[in-house]
Amino acid sequence: MNYGTIWKSDWSVGVLVSLLVLVGYSSQLSPLQSVDNALYDFTASTNSLPADDRIVLVNVDSKGNDQTPQSSIAATIEKLSNAGAKLIALDMLYSEAELKPATLNETTQHDMLAEKVHQAGNVLLPLFFEFASEENRSNILAPNYIRRSAIRQINFSNSSASPMHAFMLRHPYNTLSEGAAGFGHFNFPLNQDETLRSLPLAVTFSGLYYPSMVLTLAAGTMNIPLSDVRLNLGTDIELGAINVATDQQLRIFPAFHADSSGNSFTRYNLSQLLADEIPANLFKGKIVLIGSSANGVDTPLKANMSRSEFAAHSLQSILKEESVIRPDWALYAELALLLLAGLYLTLVLPRLTPLVGVIATVAISLILLITGYIFISAFSLWIQTAICCLLLIIGQLGISIKQYLVIKEKQPTTASDPNETNKMLGLSFQSQGMLENAYAKFLTCPMNEDLLAILYDLGLAFERKRQFDDAISVYQHMAGHNSTFRDIQTRIISAKNARDTLSDKGSNAGISSLLASGDNKPTLGRYEIVSELGKGAMGTVYLGRDPKINRQVAIKTLALSKEFEPDQLEEVKERFFHEAEIAGMLNHPNIVTIFDAGDEHDLAYIAMEYLDGIDLIPYTKEGKTLPIPTTLKIIAKVAEALQYAHNNGVIHRDIKPANIMILKNKAVKVTDFGIAHITESSKSKAGTVLGTPSYMSPEQLSGKPIDGRSDLFSLGVMLYEMVAGVRPFKAESISKLMFKIAKEPHVDVRKLNADTPDCVADLINSLLAKKADHRIGSAGEALERIQQCLQQSRSQGGR
Repeated sequence: MNYGTIWKSDWSVGVLVSLLVLVGYSSQLSPLQSVDNALYDFTASTNSLPADDRIVLVNVDSKGNDQTPQSSIAATIEKLSNAGAKLIALDMLYSEAELKPATLNETTQHDMLAEKVHQAGNVLLPLFFEFASEENRSNILAPNYIRRSAIRQINFSNSSASPMHAFMLRHPYNTLSEGAAGFGHFNFPLNQDETLRSLPLAVTFSGLYYPSMVLTLAAGTMNIPLSDVRLNLGTDIELGAINVATDQQLRIFPAFHADSSGNSFTRYNLSQLLADEIPANLFKGKIVLIGSSANGVDTPLKANMSRSEFAAHSLQSILKEESVIRPDWALYAELALLLLAGLYLTLVLPRLTPLVGVIATVAISLILLITGYIFISAFSLWIQTAICCLLLIIGQLGISIKQYLVIKEKQPTTASDPNETNKMLGLSFQSQGMLENAYAKFLTCPMNEDLLAILYDLGLAFERKRQFDDAISVYQHMAGHNSTFRDIQTRIISAKNARDTLSDKGSNAGISSLLASGDNKPTLGRYEIVSELGKGAMGTVYLGRDPKINRQVAIKTLALSKEFEPDQLEEVKERFFHEAEIAGMLNHPNIVTIFDAGDEHDLAYIAMEYLDGIDLIPYTKEGKTLPIPTTLKIIAKVAEALQYAHNNGVIHRDIKPANIMILKNKAVKVTDFGIAHITESSKSKAGTVLGTPSYMSPEQLSGKPIDGRSDLFSLGVMLYEMVAGVRPFKAESISKLMFKIAKEPHVDVRKLNADTPDCVADLINSLLAKKADHRIGSAGEALERIQQCLQQSRSQGGR
């Protein structure tokens, strides 16, 4: 047998690579596992689901759990319990009591945390285990009150199950533990790549099976006592009507939950809660997890995720049956795929031409990757197909390199061209939006006709970003080589004019200049500006296009440096993005959807849902008002939006006809949530307060703290105007207007519109009460009053 001929053949490469990958797969080598982990992480992050609003996170402010005073946790538990929280779970292990010294009327020291936990009756405390092999299993028993939390119903029929065995237990101190409603472990074992993907729902210690905090929370949420939970080793856990599928190690792979902006569960800081900055009713009926965001772990969704947040994702995965599993047959399916891939590399690929072989390998790899992606996203089954793709790619590379080396021996060697490298790097930078870096690379290349065309496109890109000085520099550099290339002389003049306009009138003027020219559409962030929709007190609104998904958006801009003093810019910008974030969290059919926010140069912007309709201003003019039933229906939709926003702790602050849109399909949308707050207590460069005083409540005008009732006053002003055709308060100056709003009563709307029903007039009077305490108490109450008026109108023959 000629062994030299065998090793020189292409099929021998396929055999060698297949054997090496099979050995690595069997040994679970980390580099091989990483490719499937990467596919899993990508699938999990791109298939995130909506977060359950029943689950709330409270982050402690210290860098570690042991630095959080027990008195603070005790006060937090008391507030949450009084607010009606359903369950409270702590991710903080206190091994010793923090005793409060006795007062003159007390004889012993006071353990405040243990007392509050006992009084609450719904607090779950953490357990932390250390793990060992089977032979090192501990025989030490946990205290009785800990052992009572163990799962008693165990089905041992699956002999291949391999639960995690613990040899040491750490638990809270005795008096604290005795008052707990239950326990659960907070052990989250990491993968070899230090990423957290799975959670063991139960572990063994001294012969007993202890649930994770997630399983205890799930049982408590479903009102199922742990004594009714049944653990079928290696298959599933029976939790009432739910069967939670697990692998041999009793693990689940939770789904992740986030919106398009990456926000997941509602979270608050402990300091906010203790300072009463958060309405207590937000926690009624909620499942609250308290823990530190320090020392987080990497997960498929994001890096540095806290244990509490991972537990929240896992809890929702159980409650809504969203978790991913590794089925028992996964190993056999993966081995079969590897065997088929080896046969392809050995018997099929050597018979194909190099080009056809590459196309076939790429096609098969893509099919395998898409299949793995679909199995996870559509069927919640993790079958590791990426390692088979890796085998195909390594085999293809091995055979291709072998064939290339044979060809290389017959061809002379050529040196690489550094100029071509710099040009390619420049093009790469330009495609990523790094225009300055791209220009630096292009400057190192010798000028020729090809580079002139590239630089021309770069100059246009600088113009679209309103970096006119950079655009002028590019065009002048080109003119030094070829001053007649295309229209660069015209472009230099145009860019200089736009720069001067930008300097004098601001960024919006620069955008308008580009739109007027029509030959180079401007951009904001990743959005292409199509046209100008309108101008307001705070900036310009543009129609834009998101090129990634070809979606039309409305882009509201605010030229910060033009509107605010330099010493206010950072504060205003921070407030701008904070309010945009809050507005983006609102998800209601009557509230405009916020997609994105950003800033470019001195121009901040918010990209939001594009609304095809008109605002209410035309219907507030005398003789143009709508029928009263129609007006009430519109106001009812606005009240619904305000009720939702107020329940989520968001106040609009600028309810007025211009901020209410009626779409072509008759839907009602409230816009500019949170935007008015940007200018609260801020002065413009002209020295005037930005906003709409005619619709502001007395307390808002006087600078006092406001709540949702301020929005209801504005709603009353708008309802009055839509019924009467005039505003309830008018004056020649701001100061006189503020005095009328604060002190003078409005003219009864029935004197201006005799057809106004008494119910509507009474509603307006209640909304326009000078003192907030005399006003309608909530948007929900206002909505009920509006519905009553509509019912009376229908009973009297109104439409």
